[in-house]
Amino acid sequence: MSAAASVPAGTGTATGFTRAAAVGMCVSFVAIGALQAMYGPAVPAIRDRFDISSGAVGLALSVHFVGALAGVLFTPRLRQVGNRMFLVIALATMTAGCLGFAAAPVWPAALAAAFVAGVGFGWIDVGVNELFIEYYRSSGTGMLNLLHGNFGVGAVLAPLLVGALPGRFYMWAFVVCAVLSLAVLASVRGVHGTPPRGTREDVRWSAVGRLTGLFMIFFVLHVGVESGVGGWETTHLESLDWGDRSAAMATSTFWLAMTGVRFAISPVARHFSAQRILLASLVVMVAGLLLAHWGPVAAAGYFVTGLGVGPLFPTGLVWLTEKLPGIRGVTSYVIAVSMLGGVLPSLVGGSAGRWGADVIPTALAVLAVGSLLVALAIRALPALRPERQEPAPGHAADAAQGTGPG
Repeated sequence: MSAAASVPAGTGTATGFTRAAAVGMCVSFVAIGALQAMYGPAVPAIRDRFDISSGAVGLALSVHFVGALAGVLFTPRLRQVGNRMFLVIALATMTAGCLGFAAAPVWPAALAAAFVAGVGFGWIDVGVNELFIEYYRSSGTGMLNLLHGNFGVGAVLAPLLVGALPGRFYMWAFVVCAVLSLAVLASVRGVHGTPPRGTREDVRWSAVGRLTGLFMIFFVLHVGVESGVGGWETTHLESLDWGDRSAAMATSTFWLAMTGVRFAISPVARHFSAQRILLASLVVMVAGLLLAHWGPVAAAGYFVTGLGVGPLFPTGLVWLTEKLPGIRGVTSYVIAVSMLGGVLPSLVGGSAGRWGADVIPTALAVLAVGSLLVALAIRALPALRPERQEPAPGHAADAAQGTGPG
């Protein structure tokens, strides 16, 4: 059954941006990666500053999550103001939230600022991903991995920055995040165009529903693996008689592997399809978690898992647009649902509480195998028939040669 939308998908000026603007958007991902990773290391200092419990401090991350979810869901509507103005609003919102959190005189004001920062986070997260996808199109696997590699850089550096500051000066880490966002504003003049103003006209909605649902499940499961390893690797290694500090250091190598592999894939991605990269990464992820069951090499197994997990989110977004071309808002909805993957580590923790820490890699492997099976189901379904499009500005030569922008 087909349904016709009232507005052609191609309506609007094509998205485009300069190289300087692309660099700026990569810096914006450093900023959101840093912001997400700052709250945890800052808990003791925040607790002391506002004289509240650790549980109360945890509300900041929850409020940030709610704000980010609101931002993600509202992105398709806000983007209609134009790509440049969208980025100005998103960056200004995150800047205001970070500065507000740093300067808040009382805890309720800090929570309000965390919500504002979260909204800006959500807008940048989805909006910049969509800008890259619209400009580089299906040849953008390398660029999406590069973009998300910068997110990882921020996530790795932020805890180091918070740890290097004296406790009472933790707020300067949030100021640094605000300064990064402000710096990106200088590059947005190189961004132009608007997103497609409607869903393509000839759409088989039953096929859209099946593929969208499968992609949502896929993203929830692999985000659950990512969050689960980050949250429970240390506990598993400690049960194998690792010291606290050694186990924590080993966990950091998981995040470094995730970040490093994204940068490594970027220059070679043009030689492989997004589907091939994604399926190979899933196999590596499953293999790493199977290896983590063997005590002597458990840490190495988690490192291998990081190599597999790293490309999944950015490459999955490219694969999503290849399977569902011209479907407005699908990226926002899939990213929004993917946030539910952050709940799955609690199930892993529940399993560990019932059967012991030895079950942690098994629980994670179940999620990983589930991700692989869902990906195979997606592969088996045909993609929607793509619309005819002219090559993106500046990429006609690449299109003629069958290569991406690198």
